Amino acid sequence: MQKNLTSKLLDSYTSFSGKRFTIKDEKLKGLIVRISIESITFAIRKKKNGKDYFVNIGRYPQTTISQARERGLQVLSLIDQGINPNEKNQVNEITLGKVFKDYIESRGSNLNEDTIKGYKSSLNKYLSDWTNKTLSSITRDMVEARHRLISKTSPTRANSVMRQLRAYFYYAIGKYEDSSSKPIFTDNPVNRLTHVKAWNREQRRQTVIKQHDLKKWFDAVISLPEHSSNINTPNSSEVSRDLFLFLLFTGLRRREASTLRWEDIDFEDHSFSIENTKNHETHALPLTSYLEEILERRKSDSPYVFHGVTKDKPINDPKKQLAKVKEISGLNINMHDLRRTFITIAESLDINHYALKRLINHKDDRDVTGGYIVTQVERLREPMNKITNHILELVK
Repeated sequence: MQKNLTSKLLDSYTSFSGKRFTIKDEKLKGLIVRISIESITFAIRKKKNGKDYFVNIGRYPQTTISQARERGLQVLSLIDQGINPNEKNQVNEITLGKVFKDYIESRGSNLNEDTIKGYKSSLNKYLSDWTNKTLSSITRDMVEARHRLISKTSPTRANSVMRQLRAYFYYAIGKYEDSSSKPIFTDNPVNRLTHVKAWNREQRRQTVIKQHDLKKWFDAVISLPEHSSNINTPNSSEVSRDLFLFLLFTGLRRREASTLRWEDIDFEDHSFSIENTKNHETHALPLTSYLEEILERRKSDSPYVFHGVTKDKPINDPKKQLAKVKEISGLNINMHDLRRTFITIAESLDINHYALKRLINHKDDRDVTGGYIVTQVERLREPMNKITNHILELVK
């Protein structure tokens, strides 16, 4: 049925109760109206180059006849250009916020809690005004300008934010496809920073506790519970003290140590293991006598060795207690500096190269020989004791 569409005509079908049928518009070829019990809907139907296109435009009366014809002309123009309007609409629905959400869900267990928290923080702090923008609207010029803006306060942070954004774009390129299984997105605008050499130079932090400062830092940590602000108010000073010492004497990353559970410790075998590591491989280490002393102090009914304010959770980032150590010792040392200190001391004692890599759970896929070497915990006991004894000698 072909008719000139008018409001009077469509209004007459608002209480329609028969079988669904279609009216073709006389004025705009390809525009149709589908009449049914549920609704009166405008759509474009057209064949082009052997393909059938069907695109919904809107419902009457929310969409007027003149609006339907105007939108219909736009849809027909896209079809004539070889563009599928349905896929064009899909592109317009994919925002940076959606890509970020899909990216986090897709990576799943490959990302630990701290990493996800860091990604969310960067997005909310530096790209929050882009989250509702479609990915296709974020241009190379915008990326370069935002990188330059963030660089004014922190060059390193600017690089980090853009590396994350680059990952989201590459994810979108691989994730979203059209009906022909071709990528909807093909360009990563963050590559502009590489093309114009705009990435900031980053100087890696190299802070370690120097040997002549080690006793000063160690004494400050030991005295932490007696700090004036810790005496009267119950807090995490004792747990923090033992966590800091555990990090220094094991070289673990903060999260690996802070989430250590009692079930991960084998007192009979004098060893412990970390499951949730950065390289996703179980990390097992021997316990020295000094480490066992620390664990004895921490024994409680909590599942975590270093529990937080409530015993059902691990200790969070103890920044306040770390600041007090700095106040007492005068040394600005963060928790990752303790890992570097452990590694530096181990290297100075001429610990075997492969034993050192195993102690700190470093993995290098380029090292073919290392891939064939399986280092047992017992093989690490001697170098672990050597490092511990050396540190204890330095802090006498």
